[in-house]
Amino acid sequence: MTGKPNPLLLEVPVELPGERIVLRPFRDDDAPALWEAVDSSRPHLTAWMPWVNEHSSLEFSRDYVRRMQAKWILREDFPMGIWRLADGRLLGATGLHRIDWAIPAMEIGYWLRPDAAGAGYATEAVQLLVRLAFGQLQAERVEIRCDALNLRSAAIPRRLGFVHEATLRCARRNADNALADTLVFALTRADHVE
Repeated sequence: MTGKPNPLLLEVPVELPGERIVLRPFRDDDAPALWEAVDSSRPHLTAWMPWVNEHSSLEFSRDYVRRMQAKWILREDFPMGIWRLADGRLLGATGLHRIDWAIPAMEIGYWLRPDAAGAGYATEAVQLLVRLAFGQLQAERVEIRCDALNLRSAAIPRRLGFVHEATLRCARRNADNALADTLVFALTRADHVE
């Protein structure tokens, strides 16, 4: 690559269809589905994602959707819902976050409601995002970070050929306010084989 992309001029698809899911940015009318998915998944998510405690109402979901729409337009963040193609149900969320356009590098995050976990939906979502990152977004590096105790989450980058680059000891506080280790996995353009 000879120069850094101008992120505001990049064409970013508003839907990423897979075999069983479609990823797309949240729309205003998705707020009730988002609220229901977060609220019904709260016990499952709290151990790994402290933000879930802040997501406390339908009004918060509406506000979140609007803020994420603005970040999408400014190319600061690409949050998306994971929607099952068969019935249109919101299974969880994912996206490209912590974007550094100077490299370009970005991080993939994901969560699923408990009854959707273990069926390969998160793996399919990550594959779609890797393709987007190294394709239209011209990334040189994609990371996945997760709690060292979250074995299901850590299995996804391992399955997809990401390199375990580091274990950051005592890098964050978990839901119980205890110090927790974070695993860092990465895939570079040189590693990525379509």
